[in-house]
Amino acid sequence: MNDDNKVELNQELVKQIFELANIPKNSDVTEENLLDAVVKLKSALNPIEDAPFNPTSNNILVIDDIGVVTYQLKILFRNLGYNVQVAKDIFTGLNAFVKSNFAFVIMDLFVSTEQEGYTLLHETKKIITKNNLNTKIVIITASTKAENKVKCLNGGADYFIKKDAGWQDKLIELIESAQSAE
Repeated sequence: MNDDNKVELNQELVKQIFELANIPKNSDVTEENLLDAVVKLKSALNPIEDAPFNPTSNNILVIDDIGVVTYQLKILFRNLGYNVQVAKDIFTGLNAFVKSNFAFVIMDLFVSTEQEGYTLLHETKKIITKNNLNTKIVIITASTKAENKVKCLNGGADYFIKKDAGWQDKLIELIESAQSAE
């Protein structure tokens, strides 16, 4: 994130944000609590319709903070006939997700930090569960930690792909296979 996107928060502003998001006043001011408050406020501003909806099978949301990855996946999937929307941060990604119907959310685990990636996974899975959606979550990562795969799959991801040799082909094969199975 560049310095233009940083905001200084004073304690009074944080208290107001927590209050608006119905977070207890005595909660610690942590990055996770603040992120939770912002996600709740954004969801309140852009509520999901109460009526259930089914994701359009050719809509894909790609969330990755590396522009070359989002551009590459956008071109690859568009050439295969998919509608692709990209987001480069957690807030834009969640906002796009609550506003549109997606069959797949492809997200980098480190957007832009590992903690934010797990928060994004958790919040996306909460929305999917709450609204009884069939959206599939695909985690992509360059991380070599074996525990990340277990943690992501236990946290609600449907698929986990390491960004190693041929990962784009594996991703396309996975999406195409999942589409034909439905």
